Amino acid sequence: MRLWILSDLHLEVTRGWDLPAGDVRPQLDVLVIAGDLIPRAERGVKWLLERLPDRPVIFVPGNHEAYGADVDRTVEKAMDAAAGTKIFMLQNRWIRLSDVTFAGATLWTDFELFGDRCRAIAVAAEQMNDFRKIRINRYVRRFQPRHALARHLQAHAFLEAMRNASGPPVVVTHHAPIPSRAYRLGRHYLGSRLSDQEVLTAAYRSNLTSLMWPAPIADGKNALFGHMHESEDAVMRCTRVVSNAKGYGPWLPNCRTWDNPNFDPNFVIEI
Repeated sequence: MRLWILSDLHLEVTRGWDLPAGDVRPQLDVLVIAGDLIPRAERGVKWLLERLPDRPVIFVPGNHEAYGADVDRTVEKAMDAAAGTKIFMLQNRWIRLSDVTFAGATLWTDFELFGDRCRAIAVAAEQMNDFRKIRINRYVRRFQPRHALARHLQAHAFLEAMRNASGPPVVVTHHAPIPSRAYRLGRHYLGSRLSDQEVLTAAYRSNLTSLMWPAPIADGKNALFGHMHESEDAVMRCTRVVSNAKGYGPWLPNCRTWDNPNFDPNFVIEI
């Protein structure tokens, strides 16, 4: 099965770019969108239907899908918009296509990456737009770090439950399920006082490598994510972990590039 993997297309801050079409579109069986397509997920479903009406699409909501919206209601609206189509909105849900099980969740974060959850939450609450632009409880309350943590725990439990899934699972999250390369290489200066900017990484990444062996993501399985506006293709505990995020841009005519210089609009893996 050929998976066309994209994330962080950020259509709200993109002008003069679109999905490759026609002869320049890659050969694919399933398109995977690992979040941050456009604020309000139902708009993303409409955009995808206009471009790939006859291809299966796995769509996992990112944090930006909920900007200007209720974090749960926008997913409900997207699922309604996708009903009867080949677009599958996965939020703590799974679907089986051919012999492959796709499991998806935004994931959020446990704020534990550097072992100081209280500080990570405080920094995130002060600096992140998520906690100013997202609503919850049918728009009544502002989304807060504790809500992100609760959703992370729900997603973690969901992925643990996928241990018994039949067939090779492909797990799609928006937030990163692994530490950064610098962290993995020991460049996080254990014992030193991290800056707020460094600590903020804990709001974007969690360490879920314990779930990658022996299951639910193991033995040549795949974990796909976005959010970090960078590319990743690594093997973690027998799991291939992949990200192909565009990030903001271009915005023609002034800006002709996007955040991630390694983004490949035609990136496909075979599983």
